[in-house]
Amino acid sequence: MEEQIESTPVYRGRLFQVFKDRVRLDGGREATREIVRHPGSVGIIPRDERGRIVLVRQFRYVTGRELWEIPAGTCDKEGEDVDQAARRELAEETGLQAGRWKKLGRAYLVPGYDDEQMTFYLAEDLSPTEAHAELDESFKVNPFDLHDLRVLRSSGELIDAKTLLGLSWARLDIWSDPQGR
Repeated sequence: MEEQIESTPVYRGRLFQVFKDRVRLDGGREATREIVRHPGSVGIIPRDERGRIVLVRQFRYVTGRELWEIPAGTCDKEGEDVDQAARRELAEETGLQAGRWKKLGRAYLVPGYDDEQMTFYLAEDLSPTEAHAELDESFKVNPFDLHDLRVLRSSGELIDAKTLLGLSWARLDIWSDPQGR
């Protein structure tokens, strides 16, 4: 176990905070940990009536490219619980609402330096609703059948970790060869 000795705020942004912590290790030595404190997030696997999964494609500045991803977002609205955040994010990013929701689980995304936990949902019985994307967001929305998801994965187009985990938790076998081999 590591025991916190001191925590110093380094940065406070719109979505997260960064701290520099001093900790005591087993044996008494001290070390520094740089920690991102995050309010948590949601990831949604929207499945339509034909069994297709709706993904969004958006430019990610850090990667320098567009990525196909499950709809997801930060739990950053005052008074909003994770279930409400999931409904909001699905509508904002896809223009869809769901009649059935199933919580699939919760996971740390990058526990080496970030305390963010994402709660994953399967959303079904989809229907259109108003989309109100954030001003700094732009999405392409597309449904994919299992074969197409396998092609995206095998071609290197599906490389977002939260998306791969969410699809796995939704029990979608995207790992098989798209050519059936």
